[in-house]
Amino acid sequence: MHSAMDASNTAASAPSHQKAFHQSAALHAAQMIRLQYAASSKSALRRECVEHLRASLCGGGV
Repeated sequence: MHSAMDASNTAASAPSHQKAFHQSAALHAAQMIRLQYAASSKSALRRECVEHLRASLCGGGV
């Protein structure tokens, strides 16, 4: 059984992981916008991108 505490799973590092996740997800959504044909698809990806950027600025929560 593993009893040592893994530094990557501590509560203090969780917000930085969430911030990085949301920034990565926003970048992916932004890159996918140009591949879409329908205006509704482009709008949905823009909205997703902005939501992830806001979440990364607010500490990770959506």
